[in-house]
Amino acid sequence: MNREQRRRRKKIIKKSKTKATELNQKLGLFNLLPSECMICQQSFDKTNKEMVKTWNVVVREKEQVVRVYCPTCWNKAQSILGELGIEPNEKQNRQ
Repeated sequence: MNREQRRRRKKIIKKSKTKATELNQKLGLFNLLPSECMICQQSFDKTNKEMVKTWNVVVREKEQVVRVYCPTCWNKAQSILGELGIEPNEKQNRQ
């Protein structure tokens, strides 16, 4: 194996390790997923595909916090923010 091949191999190994580390961090946060809505305490079943598609999950990686909101509560919060003229954090961060 020549030097160029060794360098390429080392680079590929390093890249795969960083991807694995990122995946492990995100899977670690999956354990923190609550079983109910943060506002109305409606139960959340993470094995139900329909619930997973319609409910909203907010992840704060730095604080290691995961919150779940049902569609009703999420829509109410969005409408209240709209009435107050405050943009959601998602839009604020994009600008």
